[in-house]
Amino acid sequence: MTTTKLSQLNHAHFEHKLWRNELELVSQEATFFLKILDEYKIKTISQTHNSLVVVEFVKQFRHFQRLTKRLLEELSVIEKEVAQGVKEDNVLDGEQRKDRAYLNEEMKYFESDYRETKFSFRNFIATYESVPTLN
Repeated sequence: MTTTKLSQLNHAHFEHKLWRNELELVSQEATFFLKILDEYKIKTISQTHNSLVVVEFVKQFRHFQRLTKRLLEELSVIEKEVAQGVKEDNVLDGEQRKDRAYLNEEMKYFESDYRETKFSFRNFIATYESVPTLN
């Protein structure tokens, strides 16, 4: 294996580890946020607008759970392809590069969408908790 191929392989392996860790963290966070939202379903039951916002966040975090699972499966497939390529001395060939480029784009969209949703969720919670309730 050439030095260039080894360098590319090391980079790919590192990137895959980052993606896997990020996806696993998002999965854990989404589960945690859904538990919090269960509490807010009760807190906001008499507040139509806030109740609808909570329902929308539940949908979004469930979507991220499904998407995380799919992306982790795709990542596993790519990792197996790369491992097979190492065995056959055909590392990161054209098809593997295309698969990685596709997953790279998917991860960029995923990261951006998740960051935006998480930011909105945190703002909602902070705003909701800072509003004094009437006694």
